[in-house]
Amino acid sequence: MAFKKKSSHKIAYLAIILLIVLVASAVAVIFAMQPSTKVVVGVHVGDTFTYELHGYSYLQGLGAVDTEGFSRYNDTDYYSVTITDVTGTTVSLDTVWALKNGTQYTDRQTIDLANGNKTNTTTGFWAIYASNLNVGQLTRPKGFDTVTVNATNVMDYANSSRPINYMYTGGESKLMTDPSGSTLRYDSVNVYFDKKSGMLESMTWITDYNNPEMREIISWTLVNTSVWTVQ
Repeated sequence: MAFKKKSSHKIAYLAIILLIVLVASAVAVIFAMQPSTKVVVGVHVGDTFTYELHGYSYLQGLGAVDTEGFSRYNDTDYYSVTITDVTGTTVSLDTVWALKNGTQYTDRQTIDLANGNKTNTTTGFWAIYASNLNVGQLTRPKGFDTVTVNATNVMDYANSSRPINYMYTGGESKLMTDPSGSTLRYDSVNVYFDKKSGMLESMTWITDYNNPEMREIISWTLVNTSVWTVQ
């Protein structure tokens, strides 16, 4: 009986090892099947992009209040991005977040469009991607988030039409400020970005909370750029 018991354990261990190998092989196949993407930067030094920002909140639960800093979105005059350097697949940019009362917050960001790595991971601008990505290709071709381009449409502007890529990402997480771990947030992010330049065209970020129940929506819309005529 003891011999048979050891044998059953050995079989179980072999089965687990086989399962791990199969899962690893499947992951490798998935990545191998991804379309090969050459990472090309579509912006140039001196390019500027200006956005209109808005925030909308729906406070449904008892005691629900806007999260700290949320009001800034509706106090925004404009948010501008200026490309300051392009080296290989890495782009450096300066941003100005200008409020209606005259206050300005300046920031600097460096981001590698190949993998999405950023120098400023908390407040820096991140919604810029490689040029000429197609449907099914990874938005960060050499990164690990596995987010792909979901669709490509055409956007009509004042005197031109440009292809616009669309991507969606979302996920659930625990609110770290709640030590009980009972407060959850679910983020749903819809991003439209110019296919040629890779730059953000518009974004809607929806965040739902369960405790107390509430929803916050942040929208970004491109209103001006030096690259093409928007309005």
